[in-house]
Amino acid sequence: DEADLGISEQAQENLSGYRNIALFAVDSRDDNLEKGNRSDGIIIASINKKTNDVKLTSVYRDTYVNIDGYGLDKITHAYAYGGPELAMSTLNKNLDLNITEFVTVNFETVETIVDAVGGISLTITDAEAGQIGLSSGGTYNLDGEEALAYSRIRKIDSDYQRTERMRTVLEAVFDKIKSLNISALSDLVDTILPLVSTNISSNEIIAML
Repeated sequence: DEADLGISEQAQENLSGYRNIALFAVDSRDDNLEKGNRSDGIIIASINKKTNDVKLTSVYRDTYVNIDGYGLDKITHAYAYGGPELAMSTLNKNLDLNITEFVTVNFETVETIVDAVGGISLTITDAEAGQIGLSSGGTYNLDGEEALAYSRIRKIDSDYQRTERMRTVLEAVFDKIKSLNISALSDLVDTILPLVSTNISSNEIIAML
């Protein structure tokens, strides 16, 4: 129910030119993508309706916010407490946003998505290479398992770099998708949709692609 998502009239008006979609990566190890899982990855995909530009903005999982019914807490817990509805409401109320749509994956789904596009080309540092089982830095075509490990690195630096790596993986996937024809895009959606939880219809996703 969009009335429960905490979108203010001002946010609705100010952001009318943007379609903001919440992307959640939860720490579930199974197919449960509903509440009970923390959202360790939170990215807002902001689409400019006039230009079709897409910008990705990360929200640090430890950001301290007010969560309805739970008081001040880390934003990663909003999804665990109330699933995507409470997570979207928390983002809207604390950051003055107009989010009504979401896509949730678990981290293993990232492997499937990257493999489905034939891997992604990334340039990584020596320190990052050591964290994902490679001998040295350089430019590699990473498979799904390697891309997932890369996006989850946390020991060598800070959450700033960690969220940047998550966006880098997404952007690399987008770059591969841009080269696909409509038939290949449709096949890709058929592969990915059963693995995600979203309130966006498959026809709408095809249109957006």
